[in-house]
Amino acid sequence: MPNFHPNVRGALPSIWYRVFENSGRARNMWSIWFIYYMHVNKLFSVYSNLAIYTGLKQSSLVVNRLEAGLHYRKRPADVHRLLTVWKDDYAMCPVEPSRLDWDGSYIPGSRQY
Repeated sequence: MPNFHPNVRGALPSIWYRVFENSGRARNMWSIWFIYYMHVNKLFSVYSNLAIYTGLKQSSLVVNRLEAGLHYRKRPADVHRLLTVWKDDYAMCPVEPSRLDWDGSYIPGSRQY
């Protein structure tokens, strides 16, 4: 579908995708396809807010190593710290988690924690 554009109204990455299209780099932006899929299927991603538990703003479950390749020429210093100690509290999710729209606003009917 060469004329299909995976734009999601209200999602900032849709604007970035149009910029990528105009510069001939759209094929490098896989994330817009993930966002479009999630939007069409009314799915949500889980975001880990470990700072609540650890007190560290730079604590992560995963780290983008920014390896040299398609998007990075050389690997800069790591900007996040990978979590090194696991506590069962980290997996305690509310029965009804907060849901946010593409602009970061709470979806009506969603609990605000």
